[in-house]
Amino acid sequence: MPDEVKELYREAAAVAPASRRAAAALARAAVEKLIRIIDPDAPARANLASRITRIRPQVTEPVGQMLDVVRHIGNKTLHGTEGPDDLVVLVLDDIEGPAVLEQLLSMANDLVDQLIVKPATAAGLWKKLPEGVKPRPH
Repeated sequence: MPDEVKELYREAAAVAPASRRAAAALARAAVEKLIRIIDPDAPARANLASRITRIRPQVTEPVGQMLDVVRHIGNKTLHGTEGPDDLVVLVLDDIEGPAVLEQLLSMANDLVDQLIVKPATAAGLWKKLPEGVKPRPH
C-alpha cells in the first residue's frame, strides 16, 4: 500500500473508536487517494464517482459495489444535509457500526491486492515461465 494511503488508513482506524463518522470520511479519503495513484491518467478534476467508473472494469463486481458504498457513506457522513440514510445509520450504530466500518477500511486493502499485488505477482511469475510453455500470440 502506498505510504500516503497507509497514513490515511491508519488514521481512520485510530479515530474509529472515538468517531466512526470521522473514520468513514477518512476511509473514503484513503480509497480516493489510492484510486488517484492507480489511475493517474484520469482527468485531474474528476470526482470520486467518475474515478470509480474508470477503474470498475479492472475490479470484481463486489469490490466495485463496495467502492460506491465507501464513497456514499464517506460523503453522507460529512455532507449529509438531508439527514443520514440507512447506510450511514448502520455505520454509526453502536452494535453493527464497527463491523461495517471494518469493511469500509478493508476496501483499500482489496484494491491494493487486486490492482497492484496480484498483477505484479502474476507478471513476476509469468516472466519465469519457460518460453515453450507460454501460449503463442495470435
